[in-house]
Amino acid sequence: MSRKITSTVRPSPVACEEQNKVRGRATGRVSKSDWLNKALELLVSDGIDAVRIVDIARLLKVSKSGFYWHFKDRAELLEAMKHYWVDEFSRNFIEDASTDNGPLRKRLASLVGAIRKKQSGKLDLAFTSWAQTDPGVQEIVDRVRDMRIAFIKSLLSSAGLSGEELDSRARLFVAYFSWSEVMFEPKNGELAGEDLNRILDIIVGEDAE
Repeated sequence: MSRKITSTVRPSPVACEEQNKVRGRATGRVSKSDWLNKALELLVSDGIDAVRIVDIARLLKVSKSGFYWHFKDRAELLEAMKHYWVDEFSRNFIEDASTDNGPLRKRLASLVGAIRKKQSGKLDLAFTSWAQTDPGVQEIVDRVRDMRIAFIKSLLSSAGLSGEELDSRARLFVAYFSWSEVMFEPKNGELAGEDLNRILDIIVGEDAE
């Protein structure tokens, strides 16, 4: 199945590093992605107030002046963080799952694997926390949630689900797989005490292939 995903925000400014180099100037060893990734790490570990240019530079062991080769200011960095979360942790997951024409259970299990491989739950939690103090981020969080639910509904509908049953099961999938990895202890690539097949039985139905 191929499905066009409606954009919730403008395309990520960090989608292609080559396109993000600053007006022909050399960018040095610390790339735009390096600054962005370290900012996201700080967001996850310490919250949005900890995402400061001077602290990112210290962690990268470079001068903070290097930041301005890639971003105009902190506000532009924060926008890049928002776009990256939407693109890498929602839109790309959905697009990849949309190209898989296998059985429903296999597609859902593959989607769960992709979510957990990227440790999506940690960023989901961080953005949800950020949203408590920023209405603009709350709007993005709401859009991402609705985009994820709509996509899971499109998958579950192939199992014959509809109406309130379809909506409830899609919400359950999104809620559980957005938060389970930050609530339960990882163990040997899975979560301690979790039977993924049984979880999918509850969400999809035992008879779904």
